[in-house]
Amino acid sequence: MTAGVIGAGKLGSQIALRLHGNSVRVIASVKTERSRQRLSALGLEVYTDNKIVVENSDVLFLAVKPANLAELNFYVDKPLISFVAGATLEYLKRLSARPYRAMTNVGLTAIAVAGPYDEEVNKLLSYIAPTFWVEERLIDPLTVLLGSGPAIVAELALALIRAGVNIGIPWDLSREIVLSLMASLPSLDDKFSMEKLAQYVATPGGTTIKALVELSPAGQLVGRAVEEAYLRISKLRQ
Repeated sequence: MTAGVIGAGKLGSQIALRLHGNSVRVIASVKTERSRQRLSALGLEVYTDNKIVVENSDVLFLAVKPANLAELNFYVDKPLISFVAGATLEYLKRLSARPYRAMTNVGLTAIAVAGPYDEEVNKLLSYIAPTFWVEERLIDPLTVLLGSGPAIVAELALALIRAGVNIGIPWDLSREIVLSLMASLPSLDDKFSMEKLAQYVATPGGTTIKALVELSPAGQLVGRAVEEAYLRISKLRQ
């Protein structure tokens, strides 16, 4: 099987490299010769012509920017898996008779995909990241939670690192402690559940409950930030 990646930029290149690392033949397209040379040096087969990728692939991955979507001029009767924010399945039918709408992030932590379940598509996506098949209505909110998630989580982690430095902890030590806390979340969730963790840790009149009380407005801020990002998707679609 040959997987074609149209738009091997920040996200598309990560998808291409992950597939390539799982012994899938990958051909990809980029806009500039400089990008082509950079990715070729990593072992990828790269072109500056989308047509070559379209004609020589069994499955297509679409990772162009939303603003560049209108520049594409092809139609195929093969799976087209789009990671373009805001591009609906209905719109993608202009490009393929078998469109799939998906979302992931540069960390490739997970993939959400919408469309008729297909074992071949599922197998290919599973080479990239754990895959969840969802209704299309969930792709827009997942574009924020999953797609933007790494940057949001990084900002929250940096805030905690700076807070540690503010009370006297050296930056490097504060950073290591915060990263270890982030890494421990899955095991803590398995043991206590995140919903009950605060109740388990916070003793009456103690330091944890004081911090959580002071932190409560931050929860509203995060919720509002995610909601505003979600609303922007409608503008991207336009």
